[in-house]
Amino acid sequence: MNPCVFIIFPLLLLRLETTTSNQVGGGDDNVVMKKCSDKEGRALLDFKARLQDPDETLSTWRAEEEECCKWSGVTCNNQTGRVIELSIRFGGLKGEISNSLLNLTHLTHLDLLSNSFHGIIPTFIGSMTRLRHLDLGWNHFNGTIPRFICSMTKLRYLNLGNNDLNGTIPRCIGSLTKLMYLDLSYNSFYGIIPPEFGNLTNLQYLYLGVVGRCRVENLQWLSHLSHLESLEMDGISLAKQNYWVDVILSLPNLSFLSLGGCELSQVMYPYSSSFLNSSSSLYFLNLRNNNLTSSMYHWMFSLTSNSLHILSLSGNMLDGIPKYLGNLCSLEYFAFDNNSAVVNFPDFLNNLSGCTSLSLKEFSAYGSQFIGTLSNEILTFKNLSILGMRSCNLGPHFPRWIQTLKNLSYLDIANNGISDTIPLGFWDMWPSQLTYLNLSSNNISGKVPDLSSNFGNNSSIDLSSNRFYGPITKISSTVALLNLSRNKFYGGISFLCQIVHGFLAVLDLSHNFLSGQLPDCLWRFKELIVLNLEHNNHAGELPTSVGSLIKLESLMLYKNNLSGELPVSLKTCTRLNSLNLGANKFSGNVPTWIGENLSGLHVLILKSNNFYGTIPLELCQLANLQILDLSRNNLHGNIPSCLNNLTSMVGKNCHLTQLQTFAPSRYDGNLGLCGPPLTTKCLGDEESEVQSLKSESDGDGEDTYELWGWFYIGGGTGFVTGFWIACGALLLNRRGRHAFFQFYDSFKDWVYVKVVVCIANLQKLRHAFLV
Repeated sequence: MNPCVFIIFPLLLLRLETTTSNQVGGGDDNVVMKKCSDKEGRALLDFKARLQDPDETLSTWRAEEEECCKWSGVTCNNQTGRVIELSIRFGGLKGEISNSLLNLTHLTHLDLLSNSFHGIIPTFIGSMTRLRHLDLGWNHFNGTIPRFICSMTKLRYLNLGNNDLNGTIPRCIGSLTKLMYLDLSYNSFYGIIPPEFGNLTNLQYLYLGVVGRCRVENLQWLSHLSHLESLEMDGISLAKQNYWVDVILSLPNLSFLSLGGCELSQVMYPYSSSFLNSSSSLYFLNLRNNNLTSSMYHWMFSLTSNSLHILSLSGNMLDGIPKYLGNLCSLEYFAFDNNSAVVNFPDFLNNLSGCTSLSLKEFSAYGSQFIGTLSNEILTFKNLSILGMRSCNLGPHFPRWIQTLKNLSYLDIANNGISDTIPLGFWDMWPSQLTYLNLSSNNISGKVPDLSSNFGNNSSIDLSSNRFYGPITKISSTVALLNLSRNKFYGGISFLCQIVHGFLAVLDLSHNFLSGQLPDCLWRFKELIVLNLEHNNHAGELPTSVGSLIKLESLMLYKNNLSGELPVSLKTCTRLNSLNLGANKFSGNVPTWIGENLSGLHVLILKSNNFYGTIPLELCQLANLQILDLSRNNLHGNIPSCLNNLTSMVGKNCHLTQLQTFAPSRYDGNLGLCGPPLTTKCLGDEESEVQSLKSESDGDGEDTYELWGWFYIGGGTGFVTGFWIACGALLLNRRGRHAFFQFYDSFKDWVYVKVVVCIANLQKLRHAFLV
């Protein structure tokens, strides 16, 4: 299993938001403040009344609290008591934005960033002519940019980014000459980027990345923005802008430049002496995904200088780097991911071996192919702390040069074709320093030693899909993610009980040769979200301490030798969405509390056990259930007809109910069961009803293979959708993106947990029907 975890290079947030932070009051507590007016208090309460507030962001807004200046997100003028700022960021608010805000006649600052507002941008906002700061970003507003925006001439800050806006970008925005910050990114506009933007001579921050199908006819307007500090134009074609480098060099204050996916490989660059004589002030330069070749380096020289700290050349066709990059004495973060040309690794490092090798802290080259054997080239990279070289063809021998990097805290060399043992001393190289280690999907063998003191706080260890063997010894209590799946480990897992207080969020020991009883010390792991022990040889009963895992979302025990009745304590794990206990020896009645208490279940697999009795009606309360498998047990009686009404089941057929379409296999091997969707009649069933169902099924003309096709369509679609809901939102999140060119991992722990859950659910689909 390859986790969806990639490296991110921490980025000093250059995309400064010139906004006032949320405040509770209007200033110094020692200043005598006037109370807010009753009219403004009522206006705010009316605004709240029309909203859904699931996170109780506005819990301090109460009629009995007459002083609205003390309400969260509200800022008042100290002298007049009038509301001047309303800032409710990341509040989870939904519903209608009330025009009662018009009664806040002195409001200059309205910030509703990152909520869940839908529909068109309310027209009454155009009447709030005092506004200097308007932030509606990261919502779901649709329609076109309303023309009234152009009449709000006092605006200095305008953020409409990350919405669902469409149409053309109004040229009249160029009349908002006081603007210092403009963000229209991540929408679905089309047409021309208005050259009238050149009138915004006070602009310092301009974000036009991924604005849809927009193009630039002539980039000369950009040269008028002499105060510009940050510019993002990702996804906008500059293929016809042959002099864009000269335009960029005319911006003396520019420190942040992101031109990812701008078709720069199609630009005909003129040779100009100014390229060699100019000096750039860039701190951040992103040229990823432009299909650039090494011929680009003659003009890129003009954009690099000693001020450059962050550089991304990922997603191009570069077969190396020029020697002058070794003279960038401030370069700390360098991304070279997914370059399609083969690179000579020793030459690559030699060209960085100037002062750059001393300043470089983070290097990412995921998916780029390197050849050549290193000798001493790596020795000068003394300060490197993050190394991401997944899928870089570093094998078959273990890259021992890594042990010369004394300051590593993050190491990812997964999927490199390494068929070797871990070199002596490797595990002790970075005591309490390493927070991320990924050696997965190689062919590494040998035993894993005691790791109780080798890792830092909230660390992640992924050794999956190798040939490690032997018993699992001590693991550091600071580890949050541990994946040892698909190896040859044997013995018990009593090592867990040696951890006094564990921070584990993900524990995956599946597909090994582990055995023995599950230890009754799981109460030590209150943070556990995923527990996967599938395909091992564990025996005995499921310990009652499993009920202490109140954050558990996925419990996977498929194909062990566990027995006994399910502990009642399991019903306290109310966050469970995936429960797979199939292919064990569990017995007893199917517990009613599964339906009563585990309402969030999406996957319930109890197949191939020794459960007996009837199917409890309470299972019909599992409204979110997508996969249900009760096959190969000793169940009897009528299958509850209410199970036909579970509308979330995957693979629903247009003509047949979900259970009629797929459920027979879910009940196979229970000779005492009867009723639809089985053909076995229960006492009192009428033959005509059974024949009707049979005729309808026959008439539909679906054979087994077609049913499988529907299943995979439904299951696959559900997985992809769930995956991108969990991951895609983060990867498209501009803060994360600007945290370093979409390097995907500022949220690595959270994303890893969610992706493990997603992958686990997909495995459930496979086991439910293939095993």
